[in-house]
Amino acid sequence: MYRLAALCVLCLNGIPLAAQAGENLRVMAYNLTYFRTFTSFCTTTNNPPGAKEGWLRTVVDYVQPDLLVCNEVDGSSATAHGRILSQCLNANGITRWSATDLYTNGSSLINAIYFDHNKLGLKAQGIISKDLQNSNLVRGIDVLRFYYKDSLLAWNPDTVFFTVFAAHLKAGNTATDAADRQKSCEAIMNYLATKPRDPHYLLCGDLNMSKSQEGGFQQLLNFSNSTIRFYDPENQLGNWSSNGTFAAMHTQSTRDALTNDGCFSGGGLDDRYDHILINQTALSSAARMRYLPGSLKPVGNDGLHFNVAINIGTNNSAPANVLTALYEVSDHLPVVADFEVSRLGIGVKELRGNAMLQRGMDGRAFLTRIAVLEDWHVETLDAAGRIIESRIWPAGEARWTSSAPLRGWLIYRVKTPSGVAKFAAPQ
Repeated sequence: MYRLAALCVLCLNGIPLAAQAGENLRVMAYNLTYFRTFTSFCTTTNNPPGAKEGWLRTVVDYVQPDLLVCNEVDGSSATAHGRILSQCLNANGITRWSATDLYTNGSSLINAIYFDHNKLGLKAQGIISKDLQNSNLVRGIDVLRFYYKDSLLAWNPDTVFFTVFAAHLKAGNTATDAADRQKSCEAIMNYLATKPRDPHYLLCGDLNMSKSQEGGFQQLLNFSNSTIRFYDPENQLGNWSSNGTFAAMHTQSTRDALTNDGCFSGGGLDDRYDHILINQTALSSAARMRYLPGSLKPVGNDGLHFNVAINIGTNNSAPANVLTALYEVSDHLPVVADFEVSRLGIGVKELRGNAMLQRGMDGRAFLTRIAVLEDWHVETLDAAGRIIESRIWPAGEARWTSSAPLRGWLIYRVKTPSGVAKFAAPQ
């Protein structure tokens, strides 16, 4: 039932847009330890897929990320990728999540990426599958281009675009393992150096490096072209492995001696393998997508569990059920980072349920709005108050154009289920 509310008069030139406070965007990178992929040492018994889905759902519900990059997801079919979306993200009435496409360069373990489609749109997706010698990388590196769904996109297409590189580099301590990691990092930097790039970009995932001095990490930090280098947001560089100085940044292992028959790594928290690296632009206070200092952290790491499992003794960094879920899902902790995304105009809260009146090049008036989920009703009245046009403005359409020519004063009355806005339009 439509009802009337207060009247509002706007001129044809519309409302000037002004910069508003930013909105938060949370990114999470998480190695899920053989998610729905099974080996002789990781089986359905010691790494149960159904139980893991419930535990992952608990972690996501607690962290509330907007963009989730997962490593070690089964790539033999689309099953695992789809199960994360349907059972861990879009569950219990939640519908805000979408999945990117499944990409692989032949590896059985893939990256799987998910995003809040209310906040983000996926513009493009690809994969870096080859090193600079045109040989296959151990695992492909997903490249995803997102844009922020500013509430005024229907009126002003200028918004924030950013690229995410999702990577899971080769594990191991041999010289060959390190060389494989370096080849992956060289491929990423070559991509940035040779392709069009967004002003903001991130590298998320399990890099499997024990120190920032490793050749691959140095490729990222000190690439020859200084304008495209990556940065550790909190500048926590050094030899991370078994070093208590970096206890608060360690992401592996959640466990000590109980490794589920070797499926999980043990030894307690003593390695920093998982990262969210950013480019220099995101470090600027004036950036359209600005890293929020201090927000980079491993979830479930209180800084007091060096070489200890996360569930030993007191750990106040997360609720008990979340710590249990973190312990059970993976031998890695997820790492999160928060960003502030600038909005260019009046936001959803200010404009939801309102419309803007403008004049088209053909002389006809048109109305624009943020897309809504219900039909609106628009009436065109002449100066005497007679209705000369009456049409529905269908749900989901951002623009309504009058079929009546502008002659003298016309009144456009917009009726919505929650109220009415009134616009005056002179010739």
